[in-house]
Amino acid sequence: MFSIQIVMVILNQFQHFYHTCSKLLIGLVGAVFAALEPTIPYILVCTLAVFADCVSAWLLSKRVKKKYPGKSHGKFKSNAAGRVFLSLLKIYSLIFLTQLIDTYIMPTWDMHLSNIIAGAVCFWQLWSILENESSCNNAKWAKIAQKIMIDKTERHFDVDLSELKDKKDDKK
Repeated sequence: MFSIQIVMVILNQFQHFYHTCSKLLIGLVGAVFAALEPTIPYILVCTLAVFADCVSAWLLSKRVKKKYPGKSHGKFKSNAAGRVFLSLLKIYSLIFLTQLIDTYIMPTWDMHLSNIIAGAVCFWQLWSILENESSCNNAKWAKIAQKIMIDKTERHFDVDLSELKDKKDDKK
């Protein structure tokens, strides 16, 4: 009889501990969400821009494979996905940090650092998309764009353009 009472007390204490911990965890999740909530629009826009850049890089890979068979895989590699994931984490952290700075450190300044950071990230991604689209492209606009942008064919897909150009020149 005495051991049953001890077991019941222990179970009751465990149940109380479990409910307290679950309430604490739910409260922490709510607090984190409340802190992150103002950054969600910026995070969504930046994520869409990064994914659009990934698609344009994949399309570039397909163009390189078609134009220079055997020099490119034409597929999206898992190490590239890892770099994209790491970039997204850095972007999210930076946006969240700037939101906290705007809210708690400089509340009287009308800087809107999160807007500035999100705009810079989107500009960076749009520039990268233009570089991807103009690389390994014979369109007139792409040739003009290559005068101010880099050609990502060689850098991203291990294609030495000087070797390929020499081969083309030998055929003529």
